[in-house]
Amino acid sequence: MQTDFAERRRHIRVYFDATEEMGCEFSNGAGATKMLRASVLDLSLGGLHLSVTGDFNFVTGDRIILTRLRHRTGLVCEEEIPVEIRWVFTQAEFSRLYMGCRFLELPEESRGNIANLISVKLLESSTARFSPPND
Repeated sequence: MQTDFAERRRHIRVYFDATEEMGCEFSNGAGATKMLRASVLDLSLGGLHLSVTGDFNFVTGDRIILTRLRHRTGLVCEEEIPVEIRWVFTQAEFSRLYMGCRFLELPEESRGNIANLISVKLLESSTARFSPPND
């Protein structure tokens, strides 16, 4: 069993916590009218990791449509992006469902906006790591 997951990744991934307020809206496939909301726990140009509150029955292979991606600094993208659910994790005692998702098509403008957010996030984390302590 391979445990070095970094070797499988094609894209740089950045991580978010609840204080960063990274979230999205999506619909449950083409023609769905109800928008669902999720927290985004990590993001790359290849996909994202979502956390959804509620009783949902998503399974690996389902397709959803991402319609809005927002960071605490503002709107990242607002267009329909088809996404495939690659894995799902849930347990009865949790009120959340976790899903790993892959972008099936990423429009150029959204790709640029996501790449910019990833660059800013990486710069913030490297600056924080190498900043001298305040005396």
